[in-house]
Amino acid sequence: MIKVNDTIIAAALELGIADKVRLFLEQNDETGKETTKQLLHCFNIVENELALDYLPLKAETEVESQTGVIAYSALPKNVVRILKVQDEWGNDVPFKIYPEYLQAQSGTFKVTYSYTPEEKELGEESDFTLFASVRLFAFGMAAEYALMNGLYEDAAVWEKKYKDAIKRTYRLNVGKTVRSRRWV
Repeated sequence: MIKVNDTIIAAALELGIADKVRLFLEQNDETGKETTKQLLHCFNIVENELALDYLPLKAETEVESQTGVIAYSALPKNVVRILKVQDEWGNDVPFKIYPEYLQAQSGTFKVTYSYTPEEKELGEESDFTLFASVRLFAFGMAAEYALMNGLYEDAAVWEKKYKDAIKRTYRLNVGKTVRSRRWV
């Protein structure tokens, strides 16, 4: 499990500002408060970007509908894309997507969807359990932090490290590989 505080400390180490951040996180010293808040903001940006663009987070929720209408607001996470709808026996169910809801037949369903994570606070954990790492977050957070503070050359360096780490992570994600064709 990736903890927000661990990623903040890792990013601060990469940026060379770990002393300030540790003072705030461990002793509640006000000198590192603003820096830590900026890094927390960077964490939320990176987690959201990873979920939307590179490593989608997936959730499954069982819902029941008498009319076949399932409002996205009835699902516990912030829906990005509906991946599939299955009946209680695991059979795929045809459905239509509308801006505020999906329409299927009436009954009990398991809805599989990708989602965006909720904004995190200090001491919480990331929604990512597989494929992402503290180091990946640290690189992305360092790039965001440098950009926020006008360190454009440093931001470009951290952005490259971040994108390279994403590429390596993407290769590890077996769901993203494309099988080669076989010719008979």
